Amino acid sequence: MPQPSPLCPPHRVPWHRTLLLAAGLSFPLPPMAAAAEPVKASYRVFVGGITALDIDATLEMSGDRYRIAVTAVTGGTIGRLLTWRTVSETDGNRRGMDLKPASHRQTSQLRGEPRNVTLTYDSQGDVSASVSPPAADDDREPVPPALQHGTLDPLSAVLDLLIGLGASEGCDRSLPVFDGRRRYDMVFSEVGRRIVDPSRYSTFSGIALQCRVTYKPVAGYARSPSGGRFWQRTDPADRPPVNIWLAPVAAGAPPLPVRLETDSDFGGVVVHLTGVTPPTADHRTGAGLPPGSPTSP
Repeated sequence: MPQPSPLCPPHRVPWHRTLLLAAGLSFPLPPMAAAAEPVKASYRVFVGGITALDIDATLEMSGDRYRIAVTAVTGGTIGRLLTWRTVSETDGNRRGMDLKPASHRQTSQLRGEPRNVTLTYDSQGDVSASVSPPAADDDREPVPPALQHGTLDPLSAVLDLLIGLGASEGCDRSLPVFDGRRRYDMVFSEVGRRIVDPSRYSTFSGIALQCRVTYKPVAGYARSPSGGRFWQRTDPADRPPVNIWLAPVAAGAPPLPVRLETDSDFGGVVVHLTGVTPPTADHRTGAGLPPGSPTSP
């Protein structure tokens, strides 16, 4: 598959966690005013060069409210070997540039086993979590309430990044995230503009802004190497960065993800944009990145 230039050095990360990240990152952002219609995007994930996952995402804005819905399903060869489906939804409020989630829900099934999370937030930033299976059954340390306070859910964290890009703030930021099981910081850093070459796998080619995401684990990880599932790492700090390319491909909207890359224990992971509505007149050009975005070093 064509690769953006320059390439990033290879790293390895459990592919299942990468797919979860892809589901979280793969949605667009409407302009700062309320969008006239929902913005939708679709993506396809490849692992080791074969189709692994299809993602559909929608973001709705109404006044100071936002709602994000993301569905991801295994497909292709991996789908025939491993059945996995997840649906994530977040409702919240926007106060200026600040996001205040009200609720977050994630339901998933892996080999027929349900894994569910429901988070609710009060006005003081405290979080109430309902998780199945519970931490003890997952051989995880529970996350103390004090570490949950003031956090964002994963979808709101990515939306925070996109709002910042739409306001020409750039990628650089560190956000506290609690996904119902684990507490970590998502650290975004700006790499610069890159050229994404044409590909039969993607609807986008052109100039895109590259950001890098790294993770700082805080709490809620497996107690022992044997306590995690097959996709989990013994050392959560060993999780590699994920590179994201963003460009203005939705009409009237700031840049949104057009490509994502990392590596996994099963091979390289690449996420391609396969569709967006409403599109720009020509979303293959990559023109119109936020003012002040740096040029390639």
